[in-house]
Amino acid sequence: MDQRLEQEISRCATDFRYFCQHLSIVDKKGRMIPFTMNEAQEKFVSHVEENPWTYILKARQLGMTTMIAARFFWRALFTPNFRVGVLAHRTESAQAIFEIYKRFYENLPAFLKFPTEKANVRELSFFHGGYIRVTTANSENFRGTTYQALHCSEFAFWGDVERAIASAFQTAGPNAEIYLETTANGMNDAHRLWRDQSGFAKLFFPWMDDSAYVASKPKGGLNPKIKEYAKEFGLTEKQANWAHNTYMSKCMGNWNTFLQEYPATAEQAFISSGETFFDTVYPHVQLERGYRNYIKPSKFRVYSLGVDVASGSPSGDFSSFCVMDVTDKKAPTVCSTFYERMPPHAFSERVRMEAIKYNALVVVESNSYGLSVLEHLMGNSYAYIFKRTQYDKMAERWVEKVGFSTNVSTRPVMLSRLHEYISKKWLVPTDDRMKFEMNTFIYNDRGKPEAAPKKHDDMIFAYALTLMGLDQIEQVKDDVQSTRPSNLREMLQFELNTGKVFKKADAKKNTDRWGVPLSMPSLMDTSGS
Repeated sequence: MDQRLEQEISRCATDFRYFCQHLSIVDKKGRMIPFTMNEAQEKFVSHVEENPWTYILKARQLGMTTMIAARFFWRALFTPNFRVGVLAHRTESAQAIFEIYKRFYENLPAFLKFPTEKANVRELSFFHGGYIRVTTANSENFRGTTYQALHCSEFAFWGDVERAIASAFQTAGPNAEIYLETTANGMNDAHRLWRDQSGFAKLFFPWMDDSAYVASKPKGGLNPKIKEYAKEFGLTEKQANWAHNTYMSKCMGNWNTFLQEYPATAEQAFISSGETFFDTVYPHVQLERGYRNYIKPSKFRVYSLGVDVASGSPSGDFSSFCVMDVTDKKAPTVCSTFYERMPPHAFSERVRMEAIKYNALVVVESNSYGLSVLEHLMGNSYAYIFKRTQYDKMAERWVEKVGFSTNVSTRPVMLSRLHEYISKKWLVPTDDRMKFEMNTFIYNDRGKPEAAPKKHDDMIFAYALTLMGLDQIEQVKDDVQSTRPSNLREMLQFELNTGKVFKKADAKKNTDRWGVPLSMPSLMDTSGS
């Protein structure tokens, strides 16, 4: 072999950036062109040389899949027995990624086109054992081989992220390069992996990392949202023009779509992606168990307590409750919450004690395990329990039953009420457990709002049940506020907590000018307080 040719091959084998000059790609206009790294791709190369385990979060169309393919193609081409495994989230995606590898090989100069032993629709292997396989994340035939490099493409969109990742890692060799690469897909397990200390270096690429994302001045001037956005992130004039054009055309004027597809920050990507039921998302909350008390009970105030009951299984749902001050129906305030896995009989007593503490109307879901809580409350003669009327076909009459029945008719109503209260800011979801569940409460494929796979919605339904208590709270309110103040302090507390003026005509005879009985202790006399 010619000495100069040997030197060229040797340089390509040891200098990745130099080797990339011999690769060809298809650009965004469909043209076959030499591969020249953009700013984001250069940033990737500089980073991964020191970090073989990297989580790459990115905006769309920055060429990161191509960049990873270029690196792994280089390793497999020049390293004997170096096996590359690529997992995509769909069959079409797997095929598109393999086309990148195939194009690399087919357009190499002749002196670099090493002989292959296999080159079919998803596999490419060289004479020295270098090997590339591209398949889907749920493929069974991926197992059984040990890989020195793994590329998990768009892994945030895999059906069961945690399980699929764990399964893929079982195929990795002891010193494997592993790149988790994806755009965001809501606050799912991919978000948790980004947030937690997982052993992966984190690398985020905003759309501004691609110098090609610029445009001339749009007609009619910039959209007001884009003007604010450009100021916040320090965009150049041409970048702002591109953002305007992309927002108005590719994203159809949908702001969330623009932020999801072309995020400027990592948290912006996660917050904006995914079809969440609630409008507000909380990126930094943690899920913690136990009891939280925010506001102590106060005399003459009115309270509703929503209860969602679970089986108590160590790996199942959580039993939860929420107490709200609903004295003002349009401004309820969260007073306490509970979130724990525990047997229904123990949870029943916990609910009863909280109900007594706040003298609250208790709204228990009457399905399944909730019946044990209702039985416990009635067995201990608790007065304020939500009731519903139901037609008894056998007796041919309407009967009253305790508890709230969640079914196909009532579920949309209760969730709609909760959504309205939160979106209109009548209710502030104080509790972090509620915020955590709101992040992963999404619309499923049938358009039904529910917890994302492997997530929970127990506190959401505790909140919703608490608000459903508003329909029957007047009786409790009348009872609570019919109690007469016994001293001047209570009279002032009555007026403050109820918003009503304590009238002299409502008091007993022989009262002073305040309408307080003359026998009542004075404000300074603590013996009667």
